[in-house]
Amino acid sequence: MKVTMQDVAREAGVDKATVSRVLNGDHRISEKTRVKVMDAVRALNYHVDKNASNLSTNRSHLIGVVLPDFSVPWFGPFLSGLDRSVANSEYEIVLKCTDNNQFRAVRELGKLRDRNVEGVIWGDAGNPPEGISVPLLTLNFSMPGAYSIMPDKEDAQPGFEIGVLAGRLMLKLISGKPVPSREIIVRTAETASDE
Repeated sequence: MKVTMQDVAREAGVDKATVSRVLNGDHRISEKTRVKVMDAVRALNYHVDKNASNLSTNRSHLIGVVLPDFSVPWFGPFLSGLDRSVANSEYEIVLKCTDNNQFRAVRELGKLRDRNVEGVIWGDAGNPPEGISVPLLTLNFSMPGAYSIMPDKEDAQPGFEIGVLAGRLMLKLISGKPVPSREIIVRTAETASDE
C-alpha cells in the first residue's frame, strides 16, 4: 500500500499541512518539528507523489522535444547533450516523433499540450508548430515568436553540444531568465577549423 502524506503526518504527530510545509522547505517550521517530520518520512519510506504535486502547483516539470525522425545519426548525441543539461534540474524530457508528417505533428503537439509541458524544443522544420503558448525553441530553422538555434552552415546537424545548449536555453526560457538573443548561430566544427 502506498504511503501518503497523511500517514507521515500521523506518524510525526502533526497535521498534513505541516508535513507539506516541511517538504517544501518552509523556514517558519521549527527545527524540532522538521526533525519529527523527516524521521517519519524516512521511517515510512515516503516519496512525494509528483502527479499530486503537479496538480497543486499547476506545473508539469516537462519539456517536450519533437523531432522528425529518431533514426537520424545525430539523434543520439543530441539527446545525450540535452539530457546532460536537464538531468540536474527538476525537469524531464518527453520525446515525440512526427515522421515528417503534418497530421502526426499536429497530433503530437496536442499530446504535449495535454501533458501541460512547460516548454517545447521543435526540430521538424517541415511541419512547424502552431499556437504554442509556452516557450518554443526551434532547431535549424526559425519562425516568428520562437527562439532558435541555427548552425552557421545549412547542412550542419545538431549534435551533443547543440543538445546541451538547447537544454540550457530552454531551462532559462521556462524560468524567465534573460537569453542573449532570439536566434543563436552556432559555428560548426568545419567553420572553426577553417580559420
